Amino acid sequence: MQQKLTQEAQRKTRTDSRLLWIAAMGLATAVGIAYFFAAQLSLEFLAKPDGVAVFWPAAGVSSGVVIALGRDARLPVAGGVMVATIIANLTGDRNVWGATAFALCNAGEALLAAWLIERYFGSGFRLDRLRNVLGLLAATVIATAASGIGGTVAFKLFHSPTAPIWTTWHHWFASDAVGIITAAPLVIGLVEAAREPPPRNEIIEGVVALVALAAMTVIIISLPPKPWQTMVPVALLFPILLWLAARCRPGFAAAAAFIVSLTIVWTITFSIGHFADPDLPISERIMGAQAAILGVALCAYILAALFAERRRHEARQALLIAELDHRVKNVLARVAVVAMHTRRGSGTMDDFVQALNGRIQSMAAAHMLLSQSRWCRVGLTDLVRRQLAPYTTDTNSTICGPEVMLTPAETQAVAMVIHELVTNAAKYGALSSPNGRVSVSWDRTGADAAMILTITWRELGGPPITAPVPSSYGSSLIRDLIPHELGGTVDLVFPSDGACCKIEIPLRANRRPSRATALAI
Repeated sequence: MQQKLTQEAQRKTRTDSRLLWIAAMGLATAVGIAYFFAAQLSLEFLAKPDGVAVFWPAAGVSSGVVIALGRDARLPVAGGVMVATIIANLTGDRNVWGATAFALCNAGEALLAAWLIERYFGSGFRLDRLRNVLGLLAATVIATAASGIGGTVAFKLFHSPTAPIWTTWHHWFASDAVGIITAAPLVIGLVEAAREPPPRNEIIEGVVALVALAAMTVIIISLPPKPWQTMVPVALLFPILLWLAARCRPGFAAAAAFIVSLTIVWTITFSIGHFADPDLPISERIMGAQAAILGVALCAYILAALFAERRRHEARQALLIAELDHRVKNVLARVAVVAMHTRRGSGTMDDFVQALNGRIQSMAAAHMLLSQSRWCRVGLTDLVRRQLAPYTTDTNSTICGPEVMLTPAETQAVAMVIHELVTNAAKYGALSSPNGRVSVSWDRTGADAAMILTITWRELGGPPITAPVPSSYGSSLIRDLIPHELGGTVDLVFPSDGACCKIEIPLRANRRPSRATALAI
C-alpha cells in the first residue's frame, strides 16, 4: 500500500513538472513572438547615424509580463526576449555578436525593472496608487539607464557608430524608457483584467471612451503644426482622459496612453501632421514625439491612480460607516438584553439601577481598552485589573498569569463574565467579608490552532456557602456566555469554602488581526 502511494505521488510530481514546463515554454513563445513583432516595428525607426531605435515598446512587453506574472515568469520571459532580439537583429544589418549583446541587455533590462518593482512594492503590482506610478517611473529610469550602458558598449564594439557615445546612450535610454512607460502598464492592466474581470458596464464605457480618444488623437496629430489649429482638439483630449480615469480602472488609462503612442508613431512613420514638419530636424521631431508620448502617458496614469485611491478611500469610509452602524446596534442590543434580565433579577428599583450601572460600566471599560488598541487585541492582565478595580484592593486580590492577547470578541465576553464573578463576590461571597480574598489565574496550553486559555477564579475567606445556590441572571451569564460566543466551557461550582469557576477558551492564532477583521467583529 505504501509503495502504491509513493508511486502515485511520483507520477503526480512528474505530471506537475511536465505541465509547468509546457506553461513556461508557452509563455516564452508568446513573449518571444510579441517581442519580435514589436522589435520589428521599432527597427523601422532608427536614429541616424548611430542606428539605435527611437521607439522600443518591446521593452514594455517584456517588463510588463514579468511585473504582472511575478518571479516565476522571469526565466521564460528572459529566454523569449533573447531569442526574439537575436532573430530581429539578424534579419536586419546586425551581426551575431552584436545581436547577442543586445539580447542580454534587453533581457537584463526587463528583469532589473521587475526586480525593483517586486523589491519595493511586492507582488501583485497595480497602478492604482500614485506611489506605484512613481515607482514604475523610477524603476524604468534605472533599468533603461543600466541597459543603455551595456547597449552603448555593444554598439561601439560591434558596429562602430560615428555618433558620440552620449548620443547613442541617450537614444537607447529614451527609446526603451518610452517603450516601458507606454506598454508595460497596458500589459499589467490586461493581466489584472484577466484575473478580476471588470463589470460589463465598465467595459462598454471604457471602450467607447477609448474609441473617442483614438479619433481625437488622430485629428490632433493630423493637423498642421499651428497652435491655434490644435488648441481646441488638445483641450478636448484631456476631458476624455479624465473620463477614463474617473470612471474606469487604471488599465483603461494604460490603453489610452498606448493608443496615443501608436498614433504618434504612425504619423512619424508616414510623415503626417505635426511630427512630420520637414522644417524641423529629425532629432527634434523624435524628441518632441517622445515628450508627447511620455506626457500623455504620465498624465493618464497619475489621473487614474488618484481616482483609484479616491474610490478606495470612499469604499475602507463606506466600510467604516457600515461597521460603526453594525457595532452600535450590537452594543444597544446587548444593553437592552442586560437591562431586561437585570430588571427581572432585581428586587427594588435601587437594586436594578445599581446592577445595571455596574454592568454597563464593565462594558464601557472593555470598550475603552479596545479603543486604545484600535480594536485589535487587549491584554488579559489589563482587562482583569479593570474589571476588579471597583471592588478589590491589592490586599484582597491576586492576579497572575502569562501575557495573553485577546481578540475583541474574547475581550467583551471575558469582561462580562469577570464582572459578574466579582460583583457576586462583593455581594455574597469572599469580598463581602473583611478577611475574604479572590484570586484570578490563567495559563495557556497547546499551540497555534489548538491553543487553550484556562482562567481560574477562586474565592477564599468569605461566608460559608450553603447549598443549593439559587440561579440568577448573573450565574446564567457566567455559565452560558463563553460557550455561546467563544465555543469554550465554564465550570462554576459553589463549595462551602467559596465559589470556584474554571473557564476554558479556544484561542485564535496569536497574531495581530487586520483592521478589516477587527471591524467585522
